[in-house]
Amino acid sequence: MLNQKFTTFNSRTNHNQDVMINTINRNLISKIALIILIFPISLIYSRAERSPCLRNQPVTAYHIKENKIFLFGGYCSTEKKRLNDLWAFDGMRWESINVKTAPEPRSGHSMIYDSFGERLLVFGGKNEKGELLNDLWSWNGTNWLLLNNSGPPPRQSHRMIFNNDNGDIFLFGGSNAAKQSLNDTWVFNHGKWTKLNRQNSPPPRLQHTLIYDQLRKKIVLFGGFDKTEEKKIIYGDTWEWSSAQGWKLKDKNEKIARDHHAMVYDPESKTTILFGGYNQGYLGDTWSWNGKKWILRAVNGPSRAGKPGLMYNNFEKCVVLFGGGNKQNMYLMDFWQFSGTTNLWSMYPKK
Repeated sequence: MLNQKFTTFNSRTNHNQDVMINTINRNLISKIALIILIFPISLIYSRAERSPCLRNQPVTAYHIKENKIFLFGGYCSTEKKRLNDLWAFDGMRWESINVKTAPEPRSGHSMIYDSFGERLLVFGGKNEKGELLNDLWSWNGTNWLLLNNSGPPPRQSHRMIFNNDNGDIFLFGGSNAAKQSLNDTWVFNHGKWTKLNRQNSPPPRLQHTLIYDQLRKKIVLFGGFDKTEEKKIIYGDTWEWSSAQGWKLKDKNEKIARDHHAMVYDPESKTTILFGGYNQGYLGDTWSWNGKKWILRAVNGPSRAGKPGLMYNNFEKCVVLFGGGNKQNMYLMDFWQFSGTTNLWSMYPKK
């Protein structure tokens, strides 16, 4: 439009005016070039494409009411900083959600969907100063609201799930400011956190997975790792928690030990689906847990770790995978879906 206006104007003016306009054009081009130099190419690209920047360990949750996948924060690999941006994916495109107030930028946090309040919940992580956090926030579709910041000690790489039967928020493990692995268990209800009895708790760990089995009314924990100065232990144990029995070790299989994997409950097959992770290499296998044993469902899949997001789409009734990192140390922002009928992974189709 600018070029069209200048061309029309030039045809009706004299040589002096042409010189003046050419000068304006050169100044305008210089200013545009200056803007491009000031703003990183990655920032311009992400805004132009209307999609999130590539990030390490993206934190996602599926919003049942809106039928969208939400992404919040994380460490942006192109901008080299932690973010507090909120995005929604509807199956076709990403939408950036702008708000006046939001949790501070972070990575290593947890985000879940609260089916009772129809809201997103975010807890903990590490901020840009390198400080660990213990704040709990909710997103109601319009605003962020701080719910609590006086519960579990600050941490990152923990796991949190929502109990769809009683409305409890359940949290286990992670890593503290001293880089010590944790094995404490917390529950948030009625506006406050309560620390549960540690008797027979799983060993300390981080980068594990945690889900709620709706059929058997059990919380299922699998894998993760504990690292000390002497060694790193990668776990292949499966634990279950119930209000009646507390924690109980259900299975121990070092052949499937891993960390940075993903796990979700599949109400269609009534099993827990486990995918990928890391153990002396990036993994792409898929397993299911029926409460008694792990069953191998697929050997080959989109090989990756880096805490990919694994969610169940209630409308399309399928397991959806998002992001993670591959063996080339690249951060990914792609979508895949798993068929429980064929036991195959395929690119997540657009609507």
